[in-house]
Amino acid sequence: MTWGSRRDVHLTCRDCECTFPLDPVRCWCDCGGLLDILGGVSVGRDQVDGRAYTLWRYKSTLPLPGDVRPVTLGEGWTPLVKAGWDGLPVYLKAEHLNPTGSFKDRGAAVLVTALKAAGVQDVVEDSSGNAGAALAAYAARAGLHARIYVPAHASAVKQAQIAAYGAEVVPVPGPRIEASRAVHRAVDAGAVYASHVYSPFYPQGVKTIAFEVWEQLGERAPDSVVLPLGHGSLLRGVHRGFSELLSAGCIERIPRFFGVQAEACAPIARAWTQGATDVEPVEGGQTVAEGVCIAAPPWGGAVLASVRESGGGVLAVSDAEALAAQKKLAHQGIYVEPTSALAMAALDHVRDRVGSVPLVVLTGSGFKSEPESHR
Repeated sequence: MTWGSRRDVHLTCRDCECTFPLDPVRCWCDCGGLLDILGGVSVGRDQVDGRAYTLWRYKSTLPLPGDVRPVTLGEGWTPLVKAGWDGLPVYLKAEHLNPTGSFKDRGAAVLVTALKAAGVQDVVEDSSGNAGAALAAYAARAGLHARIYVPAHASAVKQAQIAAYGAEVVPVPGPRIEASRAVHRAVDAGAVYASHVYSPFYPQGVKTIAFEVWEQLGERAPDSVVLPLGHGSLLRGVHRGFSELLSAGCIERIPRFFGVQAEACAPIARAWTQGATDVEPVEGGQTVAEGVCIAAPPWGGAVLASVRESGGGVLAVSDAEALAAQKKLAHQGIYVEPTSALAMAALDHVRDRVGSVPLVVLTGSGFKSEPESHR
């Protein structure tokens, strides 16, 4: 299986614009810059495999060898649920119903498939919970060994889920950034980094959310997309998916994107309010929305640019609003974790800007919540 055979697709550095052949092990340019994947097949009616009801119905649009065998647990093709929010009709993309309970399964499935095809046997990752659980599950499915560095204060429920898949859990004391520093030391020592933040393959899995929504809405785009925002992997992936649909002539415009952060840790929202083009780190505080508690998001500038291009915005909501929204949504029969509820709470602030067909991405299951979050 030869990665070099995909000559139509390559890695490119956002900083120095150097290009490299596809390589699922590479996360950075030699200059230290972040990498994107450019080229390949855009989605269209002819590229959808109607026999598959997983994200692999879009396999032809993914930057993988043609003969690759997917590592899959049945991820994707999640329900699109019609709901209401104080009189506002809204569509809910139920990503919390993926196999490990979050949208991270999409990125993990594609990344682990690529790493398995490249002959990798051992991987490391840092995560506050959902990304670690997804990697642990798909690594187990592929027969890989996974070591996950987690903040010691991370949800005990999520740490237990990671361990249940057989991964090695390494709790790291201190704030979230200490887990990142620990995994970087492991990478410097030669470990393969299966990163939901830095790997250019991860957004390739996440972009399939946009493809599914397009199909589920009768081959059209929603007016807007409201979603939680931490590192920005979800927004980057979904924005890329709709951009590919636009390039293929399948939609007329990209939806307006609204990224939602927790007030206690909102570097991208602060940059947005200041009209900045890049993001300065903040002193992150404690929040019930631990999945977006990212004080120094490396893709912050790219996220700001994507949101501006779409005509959307970035905002922050309080923990109290998130918990109230979590409870309110549960009383409609839909149970998500507080990080997901951030996006629902944001509807109260942007309802006059989201149009007649807004989409909210529900990112993680309420079964991952600590009991204290829903008392």
